[in-house]
Amino acid sequence: MNIGEKIKNLRMSKMMTQQELAGDFITRNMLSRIEHGAALPSLPTVVYLAGRLNVPAGFLLAEEENEFLYQKIRYMPNIRRAYKMGDYRICRELCETVLTESDDEIALLMAECALGLAKEEFFAGNLHNACYWFDTALRDADKTAYQTGHITAPAIVYFRYMRGISPSLSSYEADHLLPGERDLAAWQDIFCRYVLIMEQHGVLQHRHNLEGNGVLERQLTLHMQATQLQSKGEYKEAYRMLGYILADEQAPVPVLLYSVLHDMEQCCKALEDYKGAYEHSLHKLAVQERLLVEANV
Repeated sequence: MNIGEKIKNLRMSKMMTQQELAGDFITRNMLSRIEHGAALPSLPTVVYLAGRLNVPAGFLLAEEENEFLYQKIRYMPNIRRAYKMGDYRICRELCETVLTESDDEIALLMAECALGLAKEEFFAGNLHNACYWFDTALRDADKTAYQTGHITAPAIVYFRYMRGISPSLSSYEADHLLPGERDLAAWQDIFCRYVLIMEQHGVLQHRHNLEGNGVLERQLTLHMQATQLQSKGEYKEAYRMLGYILADEQAPVPVLLYSVLHDMEQCCKALEDYKGAYEHSLHKLAVQERLLVEANV
């Protein structure tokens, strides 16, 4: 790719007209001749155009082919825009289709997007899909030199939670990472914080509240409080609190619904309400069946 083609492709990727790029430094006609290979730019012109295009002047002058660098410079604005908007699938597709190679930055972006997709599938109740994307996030995180504890730690915690729903929701990647010591890096994730607290409810005596005013935070807090009541043998009060979650104006996400129904079943058994326990058990199994639908990624 010659210097004129590089300039033209970069200009078009930034949706600039020839007049906008040329400015007052050179004429539009001269820029057109440069882009079509009919003229070579002077060094001051190269420096000027590189500045306008936000690329190193050396990139425009380099004789050797460096398709990856070119594609990265050209498409990174769109990739970053998709990532910032939370369009993780589009961001990954751009990385995969436009970039034939990878580097640490791209690998990190791919891992971040995979984690985002995994959470989307998890909260939608598509747990096999979630496993696929969590595993993908762990593999991509391993390809970068950047610190990735904020990716690997939550993935491990989510896998631990899913394993409580079904042993089939396992991960080769997560099984080969050391558990426990990395849990602190998952604390910023609201759902991970809930899981970590729930895993220790037997040794914690005071009430816990998750920060935030969202529906998920409220429902998770209620579930933690209900679990603590269960651990104290206060099953009637725990059952009442669990009922608040089901009666919420916004239905709980499927994974939380499964846990709530499981605990309601246990409360009914402890209160010798075997009819209620049976009904909650049937409902729980129906939710579990939906959660374990085969992956379709």
